[in-house]
Amino acid sequence: MKNKKETDKFFTERDKTLGKLFLLVFLFFVLVLNWNDLSLFLNLRTAPVLIERKLEDFFSRRGDTNEQGNFEEKDEKEENGDKKEEDDDEKEIDPERYCEENRITAPAIGITAPIVETGGVSEEDYRRALDRGVVHFPDSAYPGEKGLTILLGHSAPLWMRDIFYHQIFTEIDKLQEGDKIEICYNNVLTTYIVLEEERGKEIYEIGEYVFPLYPEENKKEIVLMTCWPPEENIKRLGVRGVAK
Repeated sequence: MKNKKETDKFFTERDKTLGKLFLLVFLFFVLVLNWNDLSLFLNLRTAPVLIERKLEDFFSRRGDTNEQGNFEEKDEKEENGDKKEEDDDEKEIDPERYCEENRITAPAIGITAPIVETGGVSEEDYRRALDRGVVHFPDSAYPGEKGLTILLGHSAPLWMRDIFYHQIFTEIDKLQEGDKIEICYNNVLTTYIVLEEERGKEIYEIGEYVFPLYPEENKKEIVLMTCWPPEENIKRLGVRGVAK
């Protein structure tokens, strides 16, 4: 009791109030400075995806470790056969157009990302695919083929933290006539050139059909499409290019 009385004498009511106020201000600034990280778990949409990603990475690494012994014990004859098949495949591809993985690169705006398939047509299929990169629209031509290829990507504001490729198409409106869109798909590199402003950029309504510009000539065309304005589900921005 004596210690409590001495403490009460040492800390006045004014001191206690100031201490509580300081603690509240401190917590407020901690929240502000770390909001990007905290929001990942507070956001009901991104938190489950983030947790799922962590679990997938964990089990993927575990699976790779367990299978490593099996890969080292491959029969030498099978390895030689596989290598021969790979060599034959590479011979069929122009060496100057050979590339390793399905990926989009736009040097003018400094973006690069994997190209992924949806695996389905539901809203959930699209959402999950968009969190893994740039999505090939299922009803369009495959990248590098003749016809119109449509690639979809997120466009979150640049001030937000970039997770799950949410900003990959935020600046595609800055692409200019003559800029390159490099697409690697099925080990073949195709370079598309952005068209002039009048034909190269267009605002679409949600669900509006995107027509090819050269249906009779059957050229290789591409449209990069995203929500517009960034993070707003109001319109769609399409940036168009043609393979050179």
